[in-house]
Amino acid sequence: MKKKAAKCMTVLCAAGLLSGAWMIPAQAEEGFSYEEVSDRIFYFSSGVGAWGTELLIHEDGSFEGSYHDSDMGSTGEGYPNGTVYVCDFSGQFSEPGKVNEYTYSAKILELEQERENGTSEIVNNVRYVYSDPYGLNDAENVLFYLPGAPLEELPEAFLRWVGYFDLSAAEETELPFAGLYNEAMEQGFSSYENQEPSSEEAGAAIDRELSELAAQAAELENQINSGALSQSELNQLSAELYLLWDDELNSMWGRIREILPEDEMAQLTEEELEWINEKEEAIAQAGAEFEGGSMQPFGENSTAARLTRERVYELAEYLR
Repeated sequence: MKKKAAKCMTVLCAAGLLSGAWMIPAQAEEGFSYEEVSDRIFYFSSGVGAWGTELLIHEDGSFEGSYHDSDMGSTGEGYPNGTVYVCDFSGQFSEPGKVNEYTYSAKILELEQERENGTSEIVNNVRYVYSDPYGLNDAENVLFYLPGAPLEELPEAFLRWVGYFDLSAAEETELPFAGLYNEAMEQGFSSYENQEPSSEEAGAAIDRELSELAAQAAELENQINSGALSQSELNQLSAELYLLWDDELNSMWGRIREILPEDEMAQLTEEELEWINEKEEAIAQAGAEFEGGSMQPFGENSTAARLTRERVYELAEYLR
């Protein structure tokens, strides 16, 4: 997988920049070929970038890709710098067959993982856990959707994975990018042009990403502050709010690791571990005020969400 694609994939996905400017070549009117998508990165993600799988398809239908996830808080003896989940893989698609004017079907003839699933190792104080090629695992039939496919005719599961949660609110009626759909697992990939964004584009992408995340957080906060919920419901929503920011924190950390020089990353890691210790102390203090009471989880979650949100905005500066 090209390094430059790995640096920018999550930012672009979460910010909604996946469509790019992609025109269907004239020969696509008669049939689809992998050459038409060989200049694109297909991307499958959580939506806020906490984890993701990227896929590059070559002109002959061979492909390569990688899955990534990270959890700085998952530490232990020998890996104080957290845990990273990865899968580097490669394979071969069959010749595509036409389903309709905007859909083509293919099988996965080969799928090999670089490291055995379920194994792990510790490298530079980080535990690496080798996982499945999430998004392509257990695929029986893969569908390719061409740009211009009517959104209303595509599967709801695919649409949700690529960001269309409510078609009535969508600005377009046709798919603006090439899509890939694992039909058996109901998992959908967006795509974007395989090129490095400018610093201005990267900054704008981060701004959009954080804006979208803040909107999701505001919805949870409005429910929390409504005054109409039980304590158990408040505890649950506050936990969801914390998880929202914690997922983004782990996502940013993974992206920063890919672009920061080794010496600067080592320094930032020390700062991050110090921040984690301070956060845990603050959470414990917040919970102690309600120790043993029903409000203890709410106090802990609220403090964790606030501090993690602040850290997310600090780390965002490294990705601008």
